[in-house]
Amino acid sequence: MKKTLLFLAFIFFYQNSFSQVISVNTTTYTVPQLVQNVLFGSSASAACAGTVSNITWSTGNTGGNGSTNGIGYFTNTNPSFPLTNGVILSTGSATAAPGPNTTTQSNGTWPGDNQLFNYINALGIDPGLTGYNNASILEFDFVPLSSSMSFDFLFGSEEYGTFQCSYSDAFAFFLTNVTTSSSPINLALVPASTDPISVTTIRNNVNNNTCASANPTYFGSYTAPPSAAANAAPTNFNGLTVKMTAASAVIPNDLYHIKLVIADRNDDSYDSAVFLGGGSFNIGSAITSGSGVNNTSYTIADGTAICFGGTRDIVFGANSIAGATYSWYLGGSLVSTGPSNTYTVTQPGNYTVTVTLPSGCQYGSTNTFLVEYFPQFPLAQPLDLTEPTGIFNLDSNTPVMLNGASPSDYEISYHTSLPDAQNIANPILNSTTYPGLYDGQIIYVAIQDLVGAGCSEVRSFILHFSCPTITNPSPNQTLCGGADPSQLCVNTTFTGTDSIAFVYFNSPQSADAMYTGGTLLGYATPTASGAACYDPAVLGSLGSLPNVPGAYYIYAIANPNPTVSTCRPYQLIQVNVSPNATLTLTSANATTSQ
Repeated sequence: MKKTLLFLAFIFFYQNSFSQVISVNTTTYTVPQLVQNVLFGSSASAACAGTVSNITWSTGNTGGNGSTNGIGYFTNTNPSFPLTNGVILSTGSATAAPGPNTTTQSNGTWPGDNQLFNYINALGIDPGLTGYNNASILEFDFVPLSSSMSFDFLFGSEEYGTFQCSYSDAFAFFLTNVTTSSSPINLALVPASTDPISVTTIRNNVNNNTCASANPTYFGSYTAPPSAAANAAPTNFNGLTVKMTAASAVIPNDLYHIKLVIADRNDDSYDSAVFLGGGSFNIGSAITSGSGVNNTSYTIADGTAICFGGTRDIVFGANSIAGATYSWYLGGSLVSTGPSNTYTVTQPGNYTVTVTLPSGCQYGSTNTFLVEYFPQFPLAQPLDLTEPTGIFNLDSNTPVMLNGASPSDYEISYHTSLPDAQNIANPILNSTTYPGLYDGQIIYVAIQDLVGAGCSEVRSFILHFSCPTITNPSPNQTLCGGADPSQLCVNTTFTGTDSIAFVYFNSPQSADAMYTGGTLLGYATPTASGAACYDPAVLGSLGSLPNVPGAYYIYAIANPNPTVSTCRPYQLIQVNVSPNATLTLTSANATTSQ
């Protein structure tokens, strides 16, 4: 008794699970809504169904045909039928499609389609073809967002069984690139072949053994009456293919036109239909997840965080979409807008992006980039170095920066340019005896973490030459006497080891004109006591003061070579030539020029 009850329960469950039929109506959606709301549905490209335009259709109740409606919306809960919902294009009445399969559908009379006829006729695969009738057509334009498009479908026909060996209605999905004016291609082909899908190209000879099977892998089910299977069939068609996918490579942002058409061969009997999967029409996604580890974020936890002071790119999509605008946000605030799908991160936070396509369609970011930074190295800043000789020990900054940290934890190198330090290239090899190039030169330090996350940082310090100083000579010091000013001796207090140049001008000059614009009288080298005295045997050997009464100006310039240092203090010395040709020194003002 218990076994009987269990068996009856199983039969009840089976019948309720697999005897449900599809439901079809022609009023829930208008035909444009069937395209935008049903075919696109919840697919990845549904948010931009606005890229679909120019929707047109033709069937038995349009254009004065005065017949039945072959276009409708179907839903399904039967697991033996592989599509949950979608659009039906039928060569008869769409509402006659629901199962069980207890009648033969031969409904309506209206014209066929010349493009479908010319296409099949040119293939030479149906020598008995004279024309098509009862064509249901759905057409629209769309702009793909990536390099491929696709949608799901299956084919059903009353011709399966009796007529499957030689007689078949036809359907096609004609895709045309309008932008390039390409020739239409048919996407409704037997997989891995150039054969159009039909009763004769997909069949199983179990259902008619007068001809061999053709691509039986793609044949789904046969339920012709009278049979128990027909009574439980989800549709009122004898045979159905498996669910298949029509797909094609496309050029993103080009305009495409697709024409979905099905028609009766030679007559208007034994209807066929194509079921288009709801939400399966995919014209690509404008946005994919970003680059980087895990394709989502850069975090300390997973070891992908950015090193302190560093940058890294976040990316949406394999390539920038031509004509699109990318608006990048950090924590909800706009930080950048432009044509690039790449943004260079310079600070931590949550990043999102909005993409506005050329069509005006706008995608909001579906994922957030969490960007984290590793903390700054726990090291001290380097010190600026000052050296009167111009020879610097750069390595003296190494223990300063380590500040007690183990030297084995970090590798430190010194560089003359920021790019070299960032790339840890061309280190200064003579870092303990480095000859500075000029006062104020910047030295860049590359620090590599050898025990942590492998980060590197760049820091910098400045080289200073110790500037010599020149003080005023004693008031009223006599530099030279007698009738001929042939000797000049200047005693000054001088700090440093560079030489002093004595340059003569007829009138006071600006600091910019010194040395390069005057008459060079000669050089003097400081003595051990710091005194500098120029006292040539004959002044005129390098330059001379005129033996004419008047005021003359001599600049004593320390470290005068501009290629060595910009630190050049100078001392103005005024020389008066009196009428009796006696040279005397008057007061002068010391000035320091950097």
